[in-house]
Amino acid sequence: MARERSSFKMGTVEMMALFILSKGDFYGYQIASLIGKLTDGKVTVPESTLYPTLYKLLDRKLISDKTVPLGRNRVRVFYHLEEEGWKRLNDLLEDYRNITEGIAQLLAVGEIDEEEL
Repeated sequence: MARERSSFKMGTVEMMALFILSKGDFYGYQIASLIGKLTDGKVTVPESTLYPTLYKLLDRKLISDKTVPLGRNRVRVFYHLEEEGWKRLNDLLEDYRNITEGIAQLLAVGEIDEEEL
């Protein structure tokens, strides 16, 4: 049986894209490829998921874009993390660390004594 995509996982795309852009300016395909490569394939983000996220980040002015011509008929759009994007990334990372720490604590529980509830 195939596993369903969780909203938790889907909600991390914004954080991962902002994190990659904190390392430099990249175009969409690079961002998707880097997420896969840097997670050893454990996390993949299809371009069909990534681009709507990038457009939302652009609309919110968390990132900016720059179109670079590639030959006569092609262009490549590079994305850049703006100051507000840095703030958003830091907030997302703090939330992520709190959530993962809490989940780790929960999963470390052995027996649950009902009297403690």
